[in-house]
Amino acid sequence: MGGVINLVKWVLMIIGAIAVYYGVSLQVKYNGVTGKVISEIISPTLHPDSMAKVYMPMTNKLLDTGDITMASIVRVKVADDVSNEDVEEAMESIATAEGIRSVGMLPLSEMVELQTGEKQRFLKIYQYCSPRTAMTMVDHSDAFSAYLPCRLALIEDKEGQRWLYTLDMNAMIYGGAPLPDFLLEKALEVKRVITAIQMGGAEGDF
Repeated sequence: MGGVINLVKWVLMIIGAIAVYYGVSLQVKYNGVTGKVISEIISPTLHPDSMAKVYMPMTNKLLDTGDITMASIVRVKVADDVSNEDVEEAMESIATAEGIRSVGMLPLSEMVELQTGEKQRFLKIYQYCSPRTAMTMVDHSDAFSAYLPCRLALIEDKEGQRWLYTLDMNAMIYGGAPLPDFLLEKALEVKRVITAIQMGGAEGDF
């Protein structure tokens, strides 16, 4: 019996030594990231919903797909009986009703067809912006400018199914420290409007 206990102790010591080794290795390799994670656990600075609304869903999608871009977007399937023209008209109508400006369209597949003479699967980018809200967000952090303008992509996949893609705004809203109340209100409103445009476009709902 004593021999078994000693064996268990040795196994636990070896596991502990391996854990310490890899912990130190990660600390050195990633320039203090282990310490930062421990510090975040002890004294959180991120939004309390950051794990549930951002990092765990992103991690699950990344592990499921192996594609970091899929982990950072929201996509909605376009109804089969809705034409591309219906999608576009619905989105423009909803944007106008919601008071957000359409600031440009990029017909990528059409452009490539003109350049190559070869038929392409459909891809068109639609861009929307609320200028005053955009400036408020950039006043909080210049990095918000990388999210501007808000984009939706209408794309036909390789199987012929059409989708509307947009960035997952939860990363911006919940991924860092809590936003000031006035900015959180504006960010949630932009998310609501873009979601309305995306869902309405997918259903051809004017």
